[in-house]
Amino acid sequence: MSDLPKGWLYTSLMDIVNLHDNKRIPLNQKQRLERKGTYPYYGANGKVDSINDFIFDGNYILLAEDGGYFDDPSRGVAYEVSGKFWVNNHAHILSPCNQISIKFLTYCLNTINWMEYVGGSTRLKLTQEGMKRVMIPLPPIAEQKRIVTKLDSLFAHTRRARQELDHIPKLIERYKQAILSAAFRGDLTADWRKENNSLSMLYMDNKELINAKVEELSILPEKWAWINISSVAKVTGGLTKNQSKMKLEKIVPYLRVANVYANEIRLDEVLEIGINESEWKRVKLEKEDLLIVEGNGSLEQVGRVAIWNGEIENCAHQNHLIKIRFDELVIPKFALYWLLSPDGRRAIMQLASSSSGLHTLSMSKVSSLPMPLCSLQEMNIIVEIIETLFKKIDRLEQEYQKAIKFLDRLEQSTLAKAFRGEIVPQDPNDEPASILLYLAR
Repeated sequence: MSDLPKGWLYTSLMDIVNLHDNKRIPLNQKQRLERKGTYPYYGANGKVDSINDFIFDGNYILLAEDGGYFDDPSRGVAYEVSGKFWVNNHAHILSPCNQISIKFLTYCLNTINWMEYVGGSTRLKLTQEGMKRVMIPLPPIAEQKRIVTKLDSLFAHTRRARQELDHIPKLIERYKQAILSAAFRGDLTADWRKENNSLSMLYMDNKELINAKVEELSILPEKWAWINISSVAKVTGGLTKNQSKMKLEKIVPYLRVANVYANEIRLDEVLEIGINESEWKRVKLEKEDLLIVEGNGSLEQVGRVAIWNGEIENCAHQNHLIKIRFDELVIPKFALYWLLSPDGRRAIMQLASSSSGLHTLSMSKVSSLPMPLCSLQEMNIIVEIIETLFKKIDRLEQEYQKAIKFLDRLEQSTLAKAFRGEIVPQDPNDEPASILLYLAR
């Protein structure tokens, strides 16, 4: 540890801070609601709630205790708070000793590889014993202040850049929704219909067009029709999970609500379940089946829908996922994009909403969902245009992610230079840190 500039030294973190963990008070949700009021109630990584009383009053550093916060070096785990507040038991509370800059110490704590200091067999945790092993590079107090001034100035630029970049995800989602709205108004294929009038005919094979029981359905282009999903698809429930299932001889992988998101199947954790042969045909997934989430506490999350592409052989689905299997009149991706569109989402929310606050779909509700129908030729073109436009927008998303990672790396590189003494010049007239450490103690 002799690589520090002249006048600097390494010191134990616990030698330059006061620890106030004994004043932490864990409160459950009911207790927080009972005490809800004016003052912030902090947790591991930010404000949790507000409380009508306070314990701390002043400037402190909160350092995350939960090990899950330490696996990403770009994410700050220490943050400065001030004023009157409470703290739960998921953050350590530090105050620097005399002659130690609180902002300098906060910046410094966010450069440390904390994974070297956390421990625990079931849950990673930064204990006080782990904190005792942390060594801090300490410059003279005057240089601490110069470093903080410089970092504040540099990070003001990156903060502004982040604020500008933060608009991009919302714009991307807005663009995609605008594309889907245009698709199901018929706007994307208006020119195609003019040039291919005969191909745009809708052939229903004598099937009845059923009016959907959803308010405010938009006016469709000529030769399109509103139908209920049950007119062109088979809607099926899934497996009910219980202990007796695991005693069955046939064991298969199955998808749960946790696997299905908006236009995304996540397969990082797929569980298995026992099944009777009599149930297998009903719940077995086939390529291009749509899976729609039956219920969720949040109305916005009800009806998350994605398409199954056959990633796992012989896979089933649980009863909280409703399966839609379309007949030859519908291209499944066309239906998927409809259900993801603003009007499709509005129809889902209208059917799922409940005065009781429990928002759910059922097989009958999904069967009665409306969808626009046009010719197969036009469906194919609509899907192709949507996916072409989405690919262009996704490239913008990729550039956004690259920019965010670049800012993360830039900030980490800047902090690393600062605590190697490379960001501001040293002044030989500064009192060395050894004097500072003596005063701090």
